[in-house]
Amino acid sequence: MKAIEIKQENVTEAFKSADGCEVAINILTNLFGKQKPDYTDFHNIKTYEDACEALGIKPVSRLLIEYGDGQKEEVIDIAHIAYVKLSTIARALNNDPEFPRFTENEYRWFPWYYLYSQEEIDDMDEEKRKELVFWGGDAFFGAVCGLASAYSSYAWSYSFADVGSRLAVKSEEIAKYFGNQFKELWRDFLIGKR
Repeated sequence: MKAIEIKQENVTEAFKSADGCEVAINILTNLFGKQKPDYTDFHNIKTYEDACEALGIKPVSRLLIEYGDGQKEEVIDIAHIAYVKLSTIARALNNDPEFPRFTENEYRWFPWYYLYSQEEIDDMDEEKRKELVFWGGDAFFGAVCGLASAYSSYAWSYSFADVGSRLAVKSEEIAKYFGNQFKELWRDFLIGKR
């Protein structure tokens, strides 16, 4: 039997060329094994599990706090778990384990959500409504929530964030993707309840 040498880039290109064709993908998988997506392209990070695979780490299924006396307690707070997941995703999207460095002249981006009134939502067409994530709640004089410290007064109608976060990404394009692709996790982080 004659051995055939095939370069990895040719295998990767063959999988790309299969373009969703189930039969072609099955044949290629049988020949070369399951291929990892190119995670240097942030668009291929679609889930928290993808981010973990891109970073070569194991996904967390639960969080534990360990005290000095050896006792452990499980963290069940949705906001904390969401933060851990979003931090992992941010590292993978940036494809740079050192970002952000918090150095002079370093630009950082965050997802930004626009808040609509019920009246504005009622006036939207069905397609626009599908893009929305519904959040609720209120804050009054001095309540803080969100990206490290987002101050809210009179619900969310007047708020600002003045402290940075480890959830920063390297570009506006990545921030938009981060906000849209992972909006349920952002909701859990910012609101902390479902």
